[in-house]
Amino acid sequence: MSDHEHTDFREVEVQPTAPFTVELSDDGRWYTVTGPCPVCRVTTVFRVSSGVLGPAKGLFGRRRRRPEPLTGTILVYCMCGYPHAEKPPESPDAGCGAFWDVPVPPPTQGPTP
Repeated sequence: MSDHEHTDFREVEVQPTAPFTVELSDDGRWYTVTGPCPVCRVTTVFRVSSGVLGPAKGLFGRRRRRPEPLTGTILVYCMCGYPHAEKPPESPDAGCGAFWDVPVPPPTQGPTP
């Protein structure tokens, strides 16, 4: 049984109604945000780059540097995957159209690669 609430597609900014988890990948390249969409209520998983992914500038043989972490908030879009009435056929969204900000947790201190 699904907890999905059938709603029409509507691009609208909303406020989260429940906590979200924000995890940084082991290589420091991606944040994965997981939690319930405030509109259609399905758990959604949203992935976003944590920063510049290219190698550090410099001569050959220098080590790649870790991307700079995001600060502030992550703009999250519903990615529920359910069909929503009124969704325009040209829309690339995979959800109900809702979007919201989730705070980025402070970076943890660890060994520098």
